[in-house]
Amino acid sequence: MLRRLSFLASTRAFLRDERGGIAIIAAAFAICGVGALAIGVDVASVFVERRRAQSAVDLAAIAAASDPDKALLAATATVNDNGVPGVRDIRIIKGSYIANPAIPANLRFVPNGMPINAVMVELESRAQAYFGKSFLPDGTMDIATRATAVATAQAAFTVGSRLVSLDGGILNALLNGLLGGNVALTVIDYNALAGYNVDLFKFSNALGVSVVGQTGTYEQLAATKISVGQLLDALISVANANGGGAQVDFALRGLKNSSDANNVKFFVNELIDFGQSSPLAFGQGAAALQAKASALSIIPAAAEVANGNNQADVTANLAVPGLMGVQLGITVGERPQSSPWLRFGTAGVEVYTAQTRVRLIAQVGGSGLLSAVTLRVPLYLDIAAARARLADVSCGANPVNDMRVTLAVKPSLVNAWIAEPVALSGWKSLGSPPNMANATIANVAGLITATGRANAAITNMNDTSAVFRYADIMNLVAKNVKTSDFMQSLTASLLGNLALNVNAGGLLTLTPNAVLIALIRSILNSAAPAIDGALNNVLKTLGIGLGEADVWVNGVRCDGAALVR
Repeated sequence: MLRRLSFLASTRAFLRDERGGIAIIAAAFAICGVGALAIGVDVASVFVERRRAQSAVDLAAIAAASDPDKALLAATATVNDNGVPGVRDIRIIKGSYIANPAIPANLRFVPNGMPINAVMVELESRAQAYFGKSFLPDGTMDIATRATAVATAQAAFTVGSRLVSLDGGILNALLNGLLGGNVALTVIDYNALAGYNVDLFKFSNALGVSVVGQTGTYEQLAATKISVGQLLDALISVANANGGGAQVDFALRGLKNSSDANNVKFFVNELIDFGQSSPLAFGQGAAALQAKASALSIIPAAAEVANGNNQADVTANLAVPGLMGVQLGITVGERPQSSPWLRFGTAGVEVYTAQTRVRLIAQVGGSGLLSAVTLRVPLYLDIAAARARLADVSCGANPVNDMRVTLAVKPSLVNAWIAEPVALSGWKSLGSPPNMANATIANVAGLITATGRANAAITNMNDTSAVFRYADIMNLVAKNVKTSDFMQSLTASLLGNLALNVNAGGLLTLTPNAVLIALIRSILNSAAPAIDGALNNVLKTLGIGLGEADVWVNGVRCDGAALVR
């Protein structure tokens, strides 16, 4: 009993003894402090490594977007060059980025979307733990980072058709119809204009300063309505300041003075879309993108857009070797999709030609039994708009060697007839399909009447790629794209399908109709090359190809890519 009381007394004394308490508490806190310090060191280490990984993946995304064809190679090299430790995996996802503020930021990048203009890079790496590694399976912590960059490269491009040979009569008739007046330039004048390549930003600067003012922007110029006369004044100014030559100056002044150009007006954005250069002040555009176009391509394009939905109607009589005469009629409509003639932009933007209807009535001299007869070949062509889309701009590490601009081109859909419209007014109404009837091929009272009808179409309109390299762009090389069912001779194709009806009179009644039909076919077939030549000259002057299209890349800007997320 006494022993038990003694033990209790000793226990109470021990519990009441406060000596050494501070040391115990301090030791406990020291242990906690060391643990916190260890955790802090590991957390800080992971944070630093994550920042390093994020910086590297940002640069990797920019490198990948700058060269999408070698995106994985570029991203991997960039990550390795930045010394990211513990790299486990690098993944890239190509897609389309839409810079639209109305779309939530996380939805603007569409994986595998078209056109491909952006790349997302995902990086998985590991950070080394120092104090907490005993609590981790392999002593490391996983880090996942990602970044998305969009290519900022852009190009300027157009679609139309090359002027293989310049026919002053057709060009004068076209410009008279579009501008009014009495244009009478010579082939020498047109050759001078065709050979002078205009710096588009120097031209835009001169035009902008004259109509907007010194402190204006290309965006303000685009929204300004000008006359074709003001455009010609700007071309004259730029040509004189940049070695255009006396013949170019003479031709431009002659065109302005002989036409009604001062009264034919249009908005500049109907001719040129400045794209990302729009906010820049006059004089800054050339630093962003170098682009050129021939003076002769600019002038008809401006005259055409100035007519807008007025649908210019051009008529002319042409002298063509091998034919007794040619009557020409051209109806030009608007370009679809509010397309300008030339566009600066990134992948996905498009340009179109205008819908055009051409009527060409050729007079062909007869021969043999029909030597006294003049045959008519009324050709009618309904030509839909051709389209070019900027599919890709790839600059690579060395643009001079690696640059590649790809256009997806869809040539004009063509419907052609040897026939005549039920009403010419209906033919000129571009908003409705033409109503065609049999054509009169020959009509000599008391001798012979021949009628017929034929139709041919170029309808295989798949996109075809045209690829431009650095030298092509610098030299304004045109690339030609043809459809798979392109007809080398439209006239011969139509004549081969021509259903002829012949009624003979007089002495010709002694000749079987089959013989007369064969003779008419022979005469018309012999004239087909001359008719094709006249038709092709007309179409090339209009910037149109049958079942084909010529495209140009007028300039390109390579400045890498920018982070967007």
